Amino acid sequence: MNIESKLRFDNFIVGSANRLAVAAARAVAESPGAVYNPLFMYSSSGLGKTHLMSAIGNQVAAKQKGLVVEMVTLDDFVEELHEAIAAGETERFKQRYLRVGVLLIDDMQFLTGHRETQTELLRIFNALTADGRQIVMTSDRPPAEIADVDERLITRLSAD
Repeated sequence: MNIESKLRFDNFIVGSANRLAVAAARAVAESPGAVYNPLFMYSSSGLGKTHLMSAIGNQVAAKQKGLVVEMVTLDDFVEELHEAIAAGETERFKQRYLRVGVLLIDDMQFLTGHRETQTELLRIFNALTADGRQIVMTSDRPPAEIADVDERLITRLSAD
């Protein structure tokens, strides 16, 4: 998934309901991996989560040219993982995500029922955060309300 270049901080409408999320997103964009890692943003559909996540990606890509920024929907992540398993290329899949400096994952609410994906995501999550690399995720509900998700993953998603 390509980051939409028009989704930036300078054209995001800030209001009283999203001021904290914008401040956290800006802090992450300024210092990826240093604060709010992971950053998990949730709200109802259509309130700007993807815009904020894209703004983080756009700002990091513009200011830190050597840092790999990867944005993916959870559905695409699941599909890529299944294709890698079918092709016997799970190590290549892991390496692809372990090289990123900032990993942006949209629509985490679709983790329900994907145990295999949760396990792989947990491995990638642990490796990236242990190395000081940033993870940003969005969902239409808080981590604890995503059904059928490994408790270890819920704990990590709820960390900051």
